[in-house]
Amino acid sequence: MIQPNDVLKAAEEDWEEFKKQATRDPLFYNGPGDLLDTAEGRAKFCRLNETGVFRKPDPDFPTHKIWVFNLQGKGMTIKKRSRVDPALMEDIDYDADGNETGKSYEPA
Repeated sequence: MIQPNDVLKAAEEDWEEFKKQATRDPLFYNGPGDLLDTAEGRAKFCRLNETGVFRKPDPDFPTHKIWVFNLQGKGMTIKKRSRVDPALMEDIDYDADGNETGKSYEPA
């Protein structure tokens, strides 16, 4: 399983192979229909991953990242560029079952 920030450790000459491995990981975010898009998927992500910060490319904003702040078995917060106003970051809080518990916005 890919760990947080493994992308920072991948050597330039191994980059293509790293990308192939990353896309096979069940936790890799690859857009709509991804694991993080369903309550069951978020619960699985929260349960399987250690407490930490994960980041992945945002398919809607290629130059930006989606940030996942995971508290293993307790809940998570997903921060991403707002689809309504790109000048804002949307912060969505989820419980351990993957259900939304709150939403806030902050300047991007």
